[in-house]
Amino acid sequence: MNLNLKMLRNDFRRNRSGNVSLLLFMALATGLVVAATIVVTQLFVSMTEMYQVAKPPHFLQMHIGKLDQRAIDDFNASYPGIVATQTVPMIDVHGEDLTVFGPQRDFDLSGCRLDIGLVRQNKGYDLLLDGDRNPIVLERGEIGIPVILLDAYDIELGDTVVLERNGVHKSFSVARFVHDAQMNSTLCSSTRLLLSDADFNELFGEVGEIEYLVEVYFSDTSLAAEYQSSYENAGLPQNGQAVTYTAIFLLSALTDIMLAMVFIAVSVLLVLVALLCIKYTVMASMEEEVGEIGTMKAIGISDKDIRSLYLGKIRLLVLVGIVLGYLCACLLAGSVTGHVSGTFGRQPVSSLTIGIPLVACVLLFLITDHHCKRILRKLRRLTVVDALVTGRGFGRKDRVRDGLHRSRRLPIDLLLSLREVSLNFNGFIIIFIVLMIVSMILIVPMNLLHTMESKEFISYMGSPSSDLLIELDPGEGLEYRYGKMKDLLSGSSEVQVVDEFRRVRVSTTSSEGRNVVVHADCGPVAGQGLQYLVGAAPSRDDEIAFSALNVEAIGVSVGEAVVLAWGGGEREFIVCGIYQDVTSGGYTAKSQYGFENALAEKYIFTVDLSGAADPKDVASRWRGELGGGYSIEPMEEFLHQTLGGVTRQVKMAAMSVVLIGLCISALIILLFSKLRLAKDASRIAIQKAIGFTDSDIRRQYLYKIGFVSLIGVFCGTLLANLFGDDITSFAFASMGLGISRITFIVNPWVSYLLLPVGFVVISLLTTWLSTRQVKDCHIITLINE
Repeated sequence: MNLNLKMLRNDFRRNRSGNVSLLLFMALATGLVVAATIVVTQLFVSMTEMYQVAKPPHFLQMHIGKLDQRAIDDFNASYPGIVATQTVPMIDVHGEDLTVFGPQRDFDLSGCRLDIGLVRQNKGYDLLLDGDRNPIVLERGEIGIPVILLDAYDIELGDTVVLERNGVHKSFSVARFVHDAQMNSTLCSSTRLLLSDADFNELFGEVGEIEYLVEVYFSDTSLAAEYQSSYENAGLPQNGQAVTYTAIFLLSALTDIMLAMVFIAVSVLLVLVALLCIKYTVMASMEEEVGEIGTMKAIGISDKDIRSLYLGKIRLLVLVGIVLGYLCACLLAGSVTGHVSGTFGRQPVSSLTIGIPLVACVLLFLITDHHCKRILRKLRRLTVVDALVTGRGFGRKDRVRDGLHRSRRLPIDLLLSLREVSLNFNGFIIIFIVLMIVSMILIVPMNLLHTMESKEFISYMGSPSSDLLIELDPGEGLEYRYGKMKDLLSGSSEVQVVDEFRRVRVSTTSSEGRNVVVHADCGPVAGQGLQYLVGAAPSRDDEIAFSALNVEAIGVSVGEAVVLAWGGGEREFIVCGIYQDVTSGGYTAKSQYGFENALAEKYIFTVDLSGAADPKDVASRWRGELGGGYSIEPMEEFLHQTLGGVTRQVKMAAMSVVLIGLCISALIILLFSKLRLAKDASRIAIQKAIGFTDSDIRRQYLYKIGFVSLIGVFCGTLLANLFGDDITSFAFASMGLGISRITFIVNPWVSYLLLPVGFVVISLLTTWLSTRQVKDCHIITLINE
């Protein structure tokens, strides 16, 4: 034991920079693994805890207009598996009806694309909670603001919210921030503001339109999908969106799942890089000490004892690195889980949030330990003769191939560097693999971020790209609002192109004999400009395109016939395409056929403006002219509000990955340079003895590492653009949100220039700084040793 400790101490003193670099790298890898584990654990623990208290519905049907509660009760009474039901009334108001007054600021919510509903606290189910997950109880004159609005609006406790609608003027004081278990994502279409029972009863029927939330709870949540079909087949109230428990859960978790996915993907690749780094470190160290190993074997020390010396050193470095990484990740946990706490309430420390990251650390240590043992098996193949007489060591000696006489134009330093890399590329393979992997894991998140920020991403949400997206709120007066919008568009000189879509509800029978309700958008250009998985947009009125989730529910494919029925008739259509859509739960269709006599659910317009018109100014002016009941948003603003939370998390993850990737590259190159210089000490001394200067030798390392780095970054960039779409598409498809294939919209300046050049510059700078110890290698020192 004393001998082992003494040798370890001497090794650390002799190669302090290399050992510290390896320790820091393990800490970085562990920290990222633990951070990803903490995000995932915290997310699902927080959601589980919140759902246990809030009890969001297993099935939710939104309905605007009169409600036949007795028919709903009779149907539910005969349906097996139901444990509870309730119908929650909600007062729908428009953003422009609400004005927030605070210290030195005031603004209205007219820019909010979410449908806003005023509600009171429920009894027992679907509860609205505070930050500590307690049901909120308000006094008269108080209002609770959902946390989802805080990302877009600067609302603080104590501010005044004024409601003005239908001649009613009422003020409320912001008393609580509301955590809503079912409407806590910008991907949801609605959000709820909480009032006291007294204020709600006073406003009910006086302002806004009444919408009902029909909520059902089952003994098994999987019954929700089957219940939805039976509910719709029974002709019960359904003038609005229907949502199941699974969709509520996925939409709630999507923002943080995206962050966790990026961290997990980077963590896995980072662990692979760590294993490569350890292999290179151990092999370089054994090559450097092959004489000492041969001497130990010659005096009778067993392979097992020699292996324990190296294994003890690596175990110590890995263990210290894992501990440091775990502690750092725990200290920074608040920054990566802040969105989780803000959305699902504060989560106290539990055994799961501590234990699961610890299990991840133990697994990482065991994987690393097993990897080291496999590497050290090479000690058995080393003989005393190879180590002390022939000098072969652990590799093979190739014949000398200088080739210097073949080139008289290249500078000698560049020629020597290129010759060594080309003839001994395996000696630099660690740099190539690390730069390739790291550049790939940086470029993919950046491409995903740019895709989600692009206006073209609307094609994944069931709508073609345009300057403005206009949606008419459903309910009473829909046709009147449609007429006003048509008049405005036809009389505006700023409008260049208008595409109009009417959404209707139709039904069909699945391959399993189950009735499936479909939300079909019809119009002359319906389906144009979307991302199709198979087929294309409808080109005739007997063709129809289905969303991916609808195809799965109905059980059809492109080229097959499907019969659609509605209140005014029935017709057969040919499925012409399958597209991607995350709106309306992902269950939509596109057709040129008009579906005469089918009642319109809503109207949608996409508008392209003339070049001189500013979409933001036009949208603001039109909202003022038309009043409530219209959602008029510039396309970029619509995407920002819808995907803002998801995009922010992806952006935070991407920026973190860029910083981590640059640190990894610098650490790996620093470690490689130090170990390479130690291994090449005799060679460097000989070069200096025959006339090479310190600058010449440093320049050679700069050429060698720079050349390999350039190849690695190029291959990583190529792989990211070849397979990045597939990796991201697989992740989206596994979530079942209606997107199964993503085509990246790439920013070439970032993906093809800025990031690759940044990597190469970091590589060159780190190499130049780390080769300063060349000045310590002299032929006299080598002879003395």
